[in-house]
Amino acid sequence: MVALTPEIRDSLTGTKTVFLATSSQNRVPNVVPIGAFKLLDDETLLISDQYFHKTLRNMTENPVVALSWWGEKGGFQIKGPVTLHTNDEIFLQDVAWMKEVRPNLAPKSAVIMKIAEVYHVKPGADAGKKIL
Repeated sequence: MVALTPEIRDSLTGTKTVFLATSSQNRVPNVVPIGAFKLLDDETLLISDQYFHKTLRNMTENPVVALSWWGEKGGFQIKGPVTLHTNDEIFLQDVAWMKEVRPNLAPKSAVIMKIAEVYHVKPGADAGKKIL
C-alpha cells in the first residue's frame, strides 16, 4: 500500500463528494457519488454504505475499486482493494461516526479501502499518470 502525500490528503479531505467506481465479476462498470467517507490514516479510507446495491454486489464479486474526485484543491484518482464490514468493530465505528455527522443515515456496511495506487486527473501532460 502507499501513503498519501499532504497535497493528496488535503485535496481529498477538502472535497465533499467523491466518485466510487466498481466492476462486476463480468466486467460491468458502476460509478456512484459518495459523500460519507473519511481518511482513517494516510493509507486507509472508510466509506460508509447507506444505499449501495450494485456497488455492494460488485465489491463482493470484485473487491478492487477506484475512487476519483475534483475540488478546490485539485483532484486525484486512487485505486485499491476493499473489505466489507457489517458486524464488527469497524462497522460499529462507522455507525457511531454517522450518528455524529449525519444522524438521519443508518449504515448497512462499512467499506475499508486500502490505497494501493494514486493517479493525476488534472488536464495536461501528466493526466492519467501514476504518481504513487
